[in-house]
Amino acid sequence: MAVVISVANQKGGVGKTTLTLNLGYGLARMGKKVLLIDVDPQFNLTFGLIGMEVMNYDNSNVGTIMTRESDIEDTIVEVSENLHIIPSHLNLSAKEIEIINAYNRERRLQKAISPILPDYDYVLIDNPPSMGIFLVNSLTASDYVLIPLELSYFGVIGMQLMFNLMAMIREETNENLSLMGLVPNKFTRQTKVPKTRLKELKDAYPDAPILTTIPKAVALEKAQGEGLSIFDYEPEGRAARAFEKLTREVISIVEGE
Repeated sequence: MAVVISVANQKGGVGKTTLTLNLGYGLARMGKKVLLIDVDPQFNLTFGLIGMEVMNYDNSNVGTIMTRESDIEDTIVEVSENLHIIPSHLNLSAKEIEIINAYNRERRLQKAISPILPDYDYVLIDNPPSMGIFLVNSLTASDYVLIPLELSYFGVIGMQLMFNLMAMIREETNENLSLMGLVPNKFTRQTKVPKTRLKELKDAYPDAPILTTIPKAVALEKAQGEGLSIFDYEPEGRAARAFEKLTREVISIVEGE
């Protein structure tokens, strides 16, 4: 049975899509069967993996499975060996109103993906940078939350918003939701600010696990622009080594290996 992990932060620009994509590839490279789900109406993860083919999925995407207009088995797209995606689409924003007004709206994603969970080891959900019905559905369907953040003042302060939302979800729709950890992203040693913010983060949230730090690297942006994982684009680089370490860390948390 798959473990479902939401990659989420209500702040934009923190690297959620980059984290989801490269962690997905990292798990697949280690022999895990992985399903990625893109619930962001901006569909950056989908575009990064299948390019302009995203236009072909107007009748079979994450929105149509949540409105029960398509079967999940017909919505899954194979990206590579061990790696599949349920795509987002341009029409996802239009589906939001329909989902908000639907019965049992917070559990639409959970119910849609439950039949295929036995087919995978990991499900990673890439979320939009806002607290809306898609993020609520993702957290309701998840076992864990993985929170990427930039080590800036507003990035550290913004963590409280995510913790408040998680507490609400535990209270209302998913009592088993757990924080897997925080992933400091775009880290640079060129100034003292990130190091200072990391200390502040540890002081402010001493019980929050802080996982592998991902360095700021132009290669990550270039790789995603070319539809490649960092493992394929620059396999010996710092970013690839960091994502490999993070992948092993996630497996250790979930599987105890």
